Amino acid sequence: MEFKVLSKDDCEMVRLWRNETMKALRTPYQLTQEQQEDFYYNTICDRRANARYWGIWSETKQPSVLKKAGELPTVRMKDTLIGMTGIENIEWENSRGEISLILDPKQRSMGHGNEAVSILLSKGFGELNLDNIWGVCYECNPAVRFWERQINKYGAERATFPNMKFWDGKYWSGLYFNFERGKYEHHNT
Repeated sequence: MEFKVLSKDDCEMVRLWRNETMKALRTPYQLTQEQQEDFYYNTICDRRANARYWGIWSETKQPSVLKKAGELPTVRMKDTLIGMTGIENIEWENSRGEISLILDPKQRSMGHGNEAVSILLSKGFGELNLDNIWGVCYECNPAVRFWERQINKYGAERATFPNMKFWDGKYWSGLYFNFERGKYEHHNT
């Protein structure tokens, strides 16, 4: 897995994945292509923005096309965009920011999220010099179990707040979590 700079086309692909997962989002409305382009130019491309994002790339198996009758198919590896991750709402003065992770729905439950969180925490604490990286996952989102595993793995602080999100006719609690640099460094020694 590798984090790479995002292109405008990469962001458009992520928009399509994002629009499939409304119950997971703080602001559950569909984004248009124009809104995503605005995000690309005003957040991704603007180094003054209080956010840093990367494309998540991984080698995936691609079957070859048969050229002759009777040939066995071969498999080659191809570098593929499988998601976008970053730290947003960065408060430089408080040395903290909010984690963001969107994976291609076809790539979920394959371990990519675990690796992406590990790399992102390393970047956030190392390269961005943050002390705290926090997030919220709503209990209507099946990914809440994924975030509970990350909380346990890295010894993050956690709290559950009731009625944080209205979705599908009812209110859902939110799982708030905070990864701390000291606990992360201790975990990785």
